[in-house]
Amino acid sequence: MKYILFALLVLTAQPAGGAPSQGDPAGSAAGYRVGPGDLLSLSVLDAPLLGVTARVSNSGKIHVPYLGVIRVTDLTTSQVEANVAEMLRSRGLVNEPWVTVKIDEYRSQPVYILGEVMLPGQFVMTKEMYLTDLITLGGGFNDVATPVGYLYRRKANAGLLPPGEAPTDEAIAIDFRALNEGTNPELNVRMRGGDVLYVPQRQRDYFFVVGDVHGPGHYEKTDDMLLASRALSMAGGPTRTAKLSKGFLVRFAKDGSRQEFPVDFDAILRGRKPDFRIEANDIVFVPGSAAKILGYGLLGVIPSVVTGRAGQAVTR
Repeated sequence: MKYILFALLVLTAQPAGGAPSQGDPAGSAAGYRVGPGDLLSLSVLDAPLLGVTARVSNSGKIHVPYLGVIRVTDLTTSQVEANVAEMLRSRGLVNEPWVTVKIDEYRSQPVYILGEVMLPGQFVMTKEMYLTDLITLGGGFNDVATPVGYLYRRKANAGLLPPGEAPTDEAIAIDFRALNEGTNPELNVRMRGGDVLYVPQRQRDYFFVVGDVHGPGHYEKTDDMLLASRALSMAGGPTRTAKLSKGFLVRFAKDGSRQEFPVDFDAILRGRKPDFRIEANDIVFVPGSAAKILGYGLLGVIPSVVTGRAGQAVTR
C-alpha cells in the first residue's frame, strides 16, 4: 500500500516554482492567492517529517516543521512551494527539495445565485465548487426560469489595472439546456469568490382564441411550433354553430400595425389546406354569432382595439 501512495506522490508532486496546482480555483495563469482560513497540505518528497496540514491564520501564516512560522497569504501555491524549497536548501535540510502544496479547503468565499431559482441568495464556498453545484444549492430552477442565464464575475486581470481605473466585470452567457445535456461541458465553470449567477424570468407569450369555441380566452404559448389546429384544440374545439370556413386571424406587427387574414379552419382540420404557425399575441376568430364576439370584447377576453372589426368580419 505504501508503494502505491509513494507512486501517487511522485505523479502528483510538482517541483518548486512549477505551474499552479490543479486545486487552484481561479483556473488561470494568475493563480489563486492563499488567504486566511485556507487549509493547506504541504509535503516534501522523501521527507515525511517536514509535511504538515495547517489552516492559514488570520495573520496569513502557517507553522512548518523545522522551518517555524512562515507567511503564505497573497501567494499562489507554486510561490509557497518555491519559498519553502528555498528555505530548506538555505538551511541545509534538503539538498534538492521537491515541495508540493495543495489547498484542501478554501477560505469562506461568498457566491450568489439570484433570480428564478427556488432558493436564491448567498452561499459560502469553502472548497472547490462548480456552476452545477451552485445551481443545486439554489434548489434548481422554478417554472418561469429562462433557459439562458448570466454569470457575472470580476475579470481575471482586474487586479492588474492602473491606479485610479475601476475594475470591470464580465457577463458569461450560460445555456442551461446545453449545461444539463452535457453538450457544452465548458459551461460548468469553476466558481470564484464573488461570482453571481443570475437566472432571468422567462417572457411569457400568449395568444387568443375567441368566437364559437368551447373555451374562448387567452392561452400561454409554450411551443415555438404551435399550429392553428392545436390552438383550436387548446380552446376546446369549435361548437356546433361555429362557421369554421369563415374564420380569420388577427396578427400584430412589431410596429403595432394590425393585419387580418381570412382562414378556412374547416379545410385545415380536414387536411385540405396547410396548417400554419401561431405567433405571440395572435387572435384566432371562429365566427358564429356577431353579438357573441362583440360580447367577448366587452368582457376583456380580446383587446378592445379589434372588437369593432370583429363584428364586421363575422357578418360578411
